[in-house]
Amino acid sequence: MQKMKNQMSGFQNELTGALIGLAKACKMNIRQAAVTRLLMEGLITTVKDAGFNDQAVEDMLEKVRNEKNRIAPGCATCKSVCGNTSDYDIKNVWTCDEEIRFFKFLILSGIKGIAVYAHPAMGKGYESDKINEFFYKALSIISYDLTMEDLLPVVAEMAEMNQIINCTRQAGSFITIPDYESMHEFLTRKMPAMLEEKYHISLIPMPKEDLKKITDQLILN
Repeated sequence: MQKMKNQMSGFQNELTGALIGLAKACKMNIRQAAVTRLLMEGLITTVKDAGFNDQAVEDMLEKVRNEKNRIAPGCATCKSVCGNTSDYDIKNVWTCDEEIRFFKFLILSGIKGIAVYAHPAMGKGYESDKINEFFYKALSIISYDLTMEDLLPVVAEMAEMNQIINCTRQAGSFITIPDYESMHEFLTRKMPAMLEEKYHISLIPMPKEDLKKITDQLILN
């Protein structure tokens, strides 16, 4: 449990929670390409192995919060806080039961992997409405109080998104995971084995060169 808490810390925790708040703020709004791109960039910035320093993460956090205030300006000054667009405290995930914790963390890790491939594709004019919409859905799901049965279809959908983007040319149903080695430090074998045996979904590590390409691009920009 301690290793799970240490998986993300400081500004990365705050940024992840702010991205969830931004995604939920867009729930009743038309999706904008600039916001979707910002969600992808924010997710990539939270990847531990991407190597962004604290200042880069803090700068991205400010961008995300400014964008949320632009989309839902009334929420920043509302005295009757409903919590619908509030930044989510990502530490809540680490206190869930093992199964829920695993699937929420998997969803969060998986959409980071999708972002690594979808962001450069968007820059080249290749977009998938299904993938773009999935970022909003998956981020919002993290904050909801759901059962394993509720989360499994989202995991299956995430495997579908990986097949659409499929830059790794991996066969079968799979989810590409950045920070794969870090994740396996604390995961028990039971959950990934169950996922593969019962739902035929494999977890595969993201090639380091793929992560480096997008990291270098974002740093240069």
